[in-house]
Amino acid sequence: MATWPLIIQLDREASDPLYLQIVRAVGEGIRKGRIKPGDPLPGTRALAESLGVNRTTTIAAYRELEAEGWIVSRPDRGSFVTDTPPLPATEDASIAVVDSGSWTSGAPDTEPFFQPQSVGYEGFRLIPDLPDVRLAPTAAIHRAGGRVLNRQRQRFLQPGWDPRGLLDLRASLCGMLRDLRGMAVDPGNLVLTRGLMSTLNLVSRTLFAPGDAVVVESPGHFRVAEAFRAAGARLFPIGLDDQGLRLEELEALLAREPVKLIHLTASPQYPTHAAMGPERRQRILDLAEAAGARILEGDFTFGFHREKDPLLPLASQDTKGTVVYFSALDQILAPGLQVGFMAASAPLAKALAKQRQLIDWPGNPVLEATIEELFRDDEMRRHLGRIRRVTDERRESMVDRLQLHLGHALEVENPRQGLSLWAKVTVSGLPVEDWVQRCAAKGVVFFPGRLYDFHRRAVPAVCLGFAAHGVADQNEACERMAQALQEVRGGASGASGW
Repeated sequence: MATWPLIIQLDREASDPLYLQIVRAVGEGIRKGRIKPGDPLPGTRALAESLGVNRTTTIAAYRELEAEGWIVSRPDRGSFVTDTPPLPATEDASIAVVDSGSWTSGAPDTEPFFQPQSVGYEGFRLIPDLPDVRLAPTAAIHRAGGRVLNRQRQRFLQPGWDPRGLLDLRASLCGMLRDLRGMAVDPGNLVLTRGLMSTLNLVSRTLFAPGDAVVVESPGHFRVAEAFRAAGARLFPIGLDDQGLRLEELEALLAREPVKLIHLTASPQYPTHAAMGPERRQRILDLAEAAGARILEGDFTFGFHREKDPLLPLASQDTKGTVVYFSALDQILAPGLQVGFMAASAPLAKALAKQRQLIDWPGNPVLEATIEELFRDDEMRRHLGRIRRVTDERRESMVDRLQLHLGHALEVENPRQGLSLWAKVTVSGLPVEDWVQRCAAKGVVFFPGRLYDFHRRAVPAVCLGFAAHGVADQNEACERMAQALQEVRGGASGASGW
């Protein structure tokens, strides 16, 4: 089976040569169990292309790795991790390797759930994180589902279900997380879910009890706050700066409250795309461990991140089992195919799976098996490559259209990852919610920044998607947004500033 590109973070400003950084990264990946004995490594040409370096750099790195005894080169086959590396794998990996065999079973009011406004045939849904469902691999899904039902109907059309989810699919996801997100994870530490809200339900039943203190980001994913508030958590919002969660606010809160759970997004922050630096990442890990709190990390850009110098999740550097990581496949495939997954330490994964038995029996084995068929056929990797190219083009064109039509009113940066843009409003005194509503009346739907604020206060920003429309539709949508802005500004003359 073909492998995913091997993701390695390089510091191009450091004094150490790039080839030595590659040597250290691969050696540490082997030692931590992310890369296992016998695993094939990408060719020097493919690795050089994915890292954005000269091929001579990767050739030098492989020669050094072979000299140190980490890898072995086999003529006409490639390079492989040796069966007996010079240093054994460590046992303090963030998500410990455990037996991944078959499962053995052991013994509030909230705010109205937000739904975006619908648009007509001539409208444009610039919904954050919404993919283009026209690009979904429907033919491949149909073939894969047919094979599952024709060949394995006795297995998947009756109970007999592992509450962690289909083992084969968990194994395939482990390879994807290893290569794309730098995580050393075993199938026994993954629990499949039915998407975001199913994940948050499991978290609420497992990681905290009603009345416990839980930290959320502000601005942050409003679905998370809605779910945890409904579960009875005492929520404490922490503000952001240009690196994400404000460290001083978190330290002060941990000093006075017995926090059970810290929800954050770090690769990058959602929705602002703030990039958390290495020092802050480590400090947050240390603070959570000292306080006895778990970190729940959402990866809302999964699959749509940079291949060169990507922002890796906090879970990739956690060595204490503090981080519980979650993401989903709906942006890659389609929103209607709700398959999410959580990665956690072995005891916690078992606790999550027991809760899943209570709320999701007997799961969705047919869908899980169908998606595993896409992995088995290598269709998942090919499909992600195709839609990444389209998404990259549409991200560039959307930023360009926004700057052309609304550059006088919005400040937007190209984040090069994810399926959403965070645009800051630069027009003083503009009633953002009125503008968003006027745009919706013209058939263009996106979200005001206020939706992401914990207290739903006015925020001079908007969050919008771009992946569902090509450049012509994007241009028309931005023209309508500009017309709506002109109408609102004409009606809001003399309005006070923020």
